[in-house]
Amino acid sequence: MNETTDSGAARVRALARYAALPLTLEREAVVAGILDAWLPAADELSRKMSAAAYQALLPITVLVHAPGAGDDSE
Repeated sequence: MNETTDSGAARVRALARYAALPLTLEREAVVAGILDAWLPAADELSRKMSAAAYQALLPITVLVHAPGAGDDSE
């Protein structure tokens, strides 16, 4: 990204182009609003979690399959 695509519709347009994802102008504006609101907080959290004090932390969510889930032996 560069200074003309760091925020707003220009960023969304560039990302959509890279992903070969056609967006209407209305959808582009909606996505831009969401990203402009969300990304500053996400960047701040990323900076915080990169600090040495947090590097040993691990997520507490554990994903497991329920017994019998995913098998075909009914």
